[in-house]
Amino acid sequence: MGDCCSKEVDSDSFLDPMRPTNQKTKTFSDIRVDSKTRYDELAVELLKRDLRDFPDIFMLNNMLMTIMFFENYRKDIQKLSLSSNNKIEKDINKTLVKNENMECICPDTVFETVNSNLKYMPMHGNNKYHSQPLLPRRLYVVTDCLDVISSMDVPQYTSIDKPVYQVRIEESTRKGFVRLKQLDHSKVPKIYSSPSEEPGTSSSNVNEPFYEYATIQDLKTPKRLDIVKNSDQRDSLPATCFTTRKIRKPNHELLDLQEELEQNSELTEEDFFDKVIYVDAKGFMNYFKNVLFPNSLGRSLGFHQHEIEFAKSIPGTIFCNLSDKEDNPIPCEVIPSVAIEWPTEQTFEFLMREDRPTITDTNTGVRYKWPTDEMIKDIRTLNCVLVPKGYWKKKGEYLDATLEWEIAFPKAERYLEARMSHAQMRCFLFLILIHKHYIEPFTQQQGLLVEHLRCHMYWECESNYKDWPEYRLGSKLLKVIENLIKRLAKSELPDFFIKQKNHFRNIQKKYLLFAQKVLHELIQSPTVYLIKALRCIQYSKRKFYRPYDYKDLYTKITQLQGYKLVNPNLDRTVNFRRIVYQDPETQWRHLQELTRRKQYLETTKSETEELDTASVDSIDLDVTWTKQLEIFKSKAIFTEFITAFINIARDGLRISGNGQQSLFYLKQATYLTNILETIAAAFKPEALEFRAQITIEEERCKRSMAMRISDVPPETPVRNSIQFDVQTSQQLKNNVLNLTNLHKAYNETEVKISTSFKTVSPVARVKSDVQRQSIGTKKAVAFQSP
Repeated sequence: MGDCCSKEVDSDSFLDPMRPTNQKTKTFSDIRVDSKTRYDELAVELLKRDLRDFPDIFMLNNMLMTIMFFENYRKDIQKLSLSSNNKIEKDINKTLVKNENMECICPDTVFETVNSNLKYMPMHGNNKYHSQPLLPRRLYVVTDCLDVISSMDVPQYTSIDKPVYQVRIEESTRKGFVRLKQLDHSKVPKIYSSPSEEPGTSSSNVNEPFYEYATIQDLKTPKRLDIVKNSDQRDSLPATCFTTRKIRKPNHELLDLQEELEQNSELTEEDFFDKVIYVDAKGFMNYFKNVLFPNSLGRSLGFHQHEIEFAKSIPGTIFCNLSDKEDNPIPCEVIPSVAIEWPTEQTFEFLMREDRPTITDTNTGVRYKWPTDEMIKDIRTLNCVLVPKGYWKKKGEYLDATLEWEIAFPKAERYLEARMSHAQMRCFLFLILIHKHYIEPFTQQQGLLVEHLRCHMYWECESNYKDWPEYRLGSKLLKVIENLIKRLAKSELPDFFIKQKNHFRNIQKKYLLFAQKVLHELIQSPTVYLIKALRCIQYSKRKFYRPYDYKDLYTKITQLQGYKLVNPNLDRTVNFRRIVYQDPETQWRHLQELTRRKQYLETTKSETEELDTASVDSIDLDVTWTKQLEIFKSKAIFTEFITAFINIARDGLRISGNGQQSLFYLKQATYLTNILETIAAAFKPEALEFRAQITIEEERCKRSMAMRISDVPPETPVRNSIQFDVQTSQQLKNNVLNLTNLHKAYNETEVKISTSFKTVSPVARVKSDVQRQSIGTKKAVAFQSP
């Protein structure tokens, strides 16, 4: 990777979440920390400042740490970064290759792990108490009937068993889209010839509809499949998949006809126009969803016939459900596609991006860059796909709308997401949760989509790979959302791989404004909004982390009388002492005053109880925050978080043995315990008790980590691994064994062994081996996470 690396460290920003961006702020990189104690002091000071000045941000940062998406992110991501370990993809392809001669790409391997660990279960609405995955499963089905060759390749037949239509990519003026031009006209069935127009132009003489907003909205509304039963079109494409265009010949060829025109030669239409046959994206999509998918492909993908009959589609995607072991639906998006090589021409800016930031740590000198040069080289070797989506304009007519195929990068997306840090992936998942809870139910496929969030996250990771603090992820999430709001306001979201392509170009403004409004309201009261969404997350594994009670946290936040959180039995009862007066009139006025006070107190108490009940029964998104939390409320909230972090540390060690993550959460619990002790002297006993629990758990973690280090096997003896090297094997292969060389190698090995045992102790060798393994892991994964 040269002198640049994509690596996550613990140096997090001391950033005021509400401070104007034009003010310079200090970060951990700007502060020289010479001891662990000083680092802890700075962290506690930052937490105290947030608690004092920004209690909402303080709550958000700690609350987001209570939800767990992975058992052990580092180990999970190492497994999933290898395509050979994608079990779902392998299982589908076993059947798909055998029955359909097709291939399937499942790019969302990281999210499959998340979906197996937890489910999204709405608390209200039409889908109340119906569990569903946090993210649908995408299945790119790569067809084999279209063989795409580059402009330099010579057409040739590549299949004997079934006809293959060889096509060549023709660049489109719309970035991110291409056309597929058929090379062998003899293999194409007779089709209708379109008017004499050059692709990419429009004409008032052609009776084409004007693709207004209503057309875009209709196209993006999922509709039932128009299933064609028992179709004979199985080994070839029907005529509806092709479109003929008569394209005007280039000017230099038309000039050659000038002499013939002057001589009054008889010229035909073919002399002025070339006949070109394109694979029609709309026609191919109709054939895929109405013929291939319902008759055979759907069952090969594992869908039940009942679900296939109720499937819906939009251009480029079929929506259908699988079922898990508990018969819960697994929403899937089946995407027909054609494989192509990496489109260098359209992604030239991504490959050579000059303004890609490189962040340098002033303390360590380490440079941070994402993606790195090595990552870009790897990405460039990955195949891409073309999706029959069509290029539909919001306004004006476009003759070749149905010809356009969209370029998609499923393998590159899988590659990048496997190299996100833990904090970046968590931020991505929180964005998906917000979208699923507050935006998707109202806009469906019309407005902001997960694919837009994915693209936005790529840009955020590239802009600064270093500034993603784990324990201040709430502050970072708000900045990511603010940047997304700016993109929505401008209606501009450049594609990460093809920057000239704008994802928001064909989305109606009202849907972008709706998403903008929701996100703007969220950043005004982020803690309550996230509580309402996080309540819908349910862990689906028994052997997983203990669930956190977000409703209980909401109750503590909105409790008007904080002392009740410490002792609910306490109540502010006022004893009105009855005084006996000699004067009857004075006595009567006194009794009336006592009655009036009692009535007033009972009315106030009733109103307060009704308000508390309403707050407990439903999440009020309009809850406002005071400048400073009341002392008893602070104690209750601190106790809640400290207990949760200790439990996460225990569960993490039990589930996956992730001692580093457990120590991270115990460190956060220690910081909060230190602050709790300073809030009031009366809280010191609780702080001492928490500190004792933390100490016990830290010792357990360190003992477990030490045992894992001691379990590392020693190096293989040198004499058994060096003397029989490649040269000796080659001698044996030629039936010649050179005993002189063998004896020499043996003696040299003996000298090396004796020298190594004199200078290196067994413990040092084990430590060295562990360090090498650690370095190897960092190089492979390119990040660290707690």
